[in-house]
Amino acid sequence: MKVTVVGTGNAGCAHSFKIARAGHEVRMLEPFPGIYRENFKAIHENGGIWAEEAGERTFQEISFITSDPAQAIEGCDAVMVVTQSLQHERLSSILKPLIGEVKLLIVSPGYMGSLFFKGPGTGNVIFAEGESMPYDARLKENGVVQILFKNSRNALSFHPVERQDEGLEIAGKLVDTYRFKRRHVIESAMHNPNLIVHTIGAIMSAARIEYSKGEFWMYREAFTPSIWNLVERLDGEKMDILEKAGCRRTSYLETCRFRTEENLEKDPMEVFRSYADKGSPKGPGEVNHRYIYEDVPMGLCLMGSLGRKFGVKTPVCDSLVEIASALLKKDFRKESRTLETLGMGGVPAPDMVSLVES
Repeated sequence: MKVTVVGTGNAGCAHSFKIARAGHEVRMLEPFPGIYRENFKAIHENGGIWAEEAGERTFQEISFITSDPAQAIEGCDAVMVVTQSLQHERLSSILKPLIGEVKLLIVSPGYMGSLFFKGPGTGNVIFAEGESMPYDARLKENGVVQILFKNSRNALSFHPVERQDEGLEIAGKLVDTYRFKRRHVIESAMHNPNLIVHTIGAIMSAARIEYSKGEFWMYREAFTPSIWNLVERLDGEKMDILEKAGCRRTSYLETCRFRTEENLEKDPMEVFRSYADKGSPKGPGEVNHRYIYEDVPMGLCLMGSLGRKFGVKTPVCDSLVEIASALLKKDFRKESRTLETLGMGGVPAPDMVSLVES
């Protein structure tokens, strides 16, 4: 297939490399170079991506790398949007006029951001939303991505829901771990692991992050027994929302095991600790990090909005938003993603599920 990957950060480089290596024609689009300007320049000059995996460095040519959306989208079969969720709304205004002939558009991780991309002229597109990327990766240097591991399973939600089997078949041709479906985008959004562990891990470790001056391993250090009590409270609020949205009450630990572990009989806490000890990356190196400035307004604020819609109390979620705002002297509620910013503020709770499935 002809595939356009939107974003040239960690996820964009890793998935472009892997999808091209699998034999697809990959185009990389970076409409807002921003913090990845030098990386974009490097892969553009190289004509492809260097990847380090299992101690080996290999090169993969990419069909073309561009900042021109029309050039990147024309004639493509599938689009994968893997930018930070902060860019979804802005990006959707650029891509919506161009995607009418695209078969599948995946937004991952989504936080319900796939809803921004629907609109006039996109009636034949199947929209999909992921909760986590198939490959975990970090840019090692400009033009070089380090691929840390591949998930065992990845789930997607689709709209319109009646075309989910068709959408999953296409997605599975891109990455073979796309084999599972969520009921709708609310379920995918609430199962984004960053909603739980990025926010609590970074917010509650602010002093340690600043004191360590870069020598901090969040997954290894942050989740002590008392902090895990907080994780369970926030996770409980999330599951209350899932239940109201017609979904199974599934914990963070269960979804972590589902994604990352082949053996589904293994103790889920053991799976988490194994990732923390062996697979997790170093960092964050500063408090003003995407674990807070992205996952608080896009994740926690969305969760609070869903709670209010479904009549679910979210005191831990709301408190974390206030603490994060105080830490960074920034009102995250003013730039947050909510049902209102998604154009769904006036939708009655009983109609919410049918609307996101349409």
